[in-house]
Amino acid sequence: MNTTQKVLVFGFPHCGTSILKSIIGHIEDVEEIYEEIVSIDKKSDKKFILGKYPWTIDDFFGKKYEDYIKIFVIRNPLFVFSSLNKRFDYRIPADHNFAQYINTLKKFINYKTNPKKNIYTIKYEDLFKNNYEELKKILDDIGFKYDDIIFDNSKYNNVIIPGTKLTNDPPQNRNHGPYRTWQINQKFKLNNDISKIDLNEDQKEKIVNNPYVLQMYPDIKSLF
Repeated sequence: MNTTQKVLVFGFPHCGTSILKSIIGHIEDVEEIYEEIVSIDKKSDKKFILGKYPWTIDDFFGKKYEDYIKIFVIRNPLFVFSSLNKRFDYRIPADHNFAQYINTLKKFINYKTNPKKNIYTIKYEDLFKNNYEELKKILDDIGFKYDDIIFDNSKYNNVIIPGTKLTNDPPQNRNHGPYRTWQINQKFKLNNDISKIDLNEDQKEKIVNNPYVLQMYPDIKSLF
């Protein structure tokens, strides 16, 4: 009988789902699936099998996924949309837009406020605090066995797209596959640098005045 536990990381694009999956994938008893997937159908000899999807869909919270452990990640939208601007040359597609982010944030707030079994919520910003304390709480509760070496990316060659070559210098953000490969092999640290905020005035106004954003990030206006 296969007793492998399925684990799915999800959230919204550019919120840290890839790097979080990669870090958890360092754990010896975890088989990491590199491709972005909605469901895990693969069998494994390891105790855990891990996948990720960059969006959040309603099915994740229903019966179809009741045997999954789910880790739901969200990030400060000032940095999400600054990053998306760079990736898409300020022409963000509809499935990455602010309305979609808010739909995801509403779900995040709901499950953070009303916790459910096997659904873990964590802000990207909280992954790194106090020597990864909040992240470790989640990993420990799930039952992963690990030591702090998993947080040291210099010890691993992380894969995001199989066959993509890792470069020493950062590729252009628009060259998304090589850039993501380079990015997830950097030091595991908070990358919300104020100098990276790159938004137009309409984006800023929508973000800093949205009630759901203010509920999760009440000090967001202080970054300007």
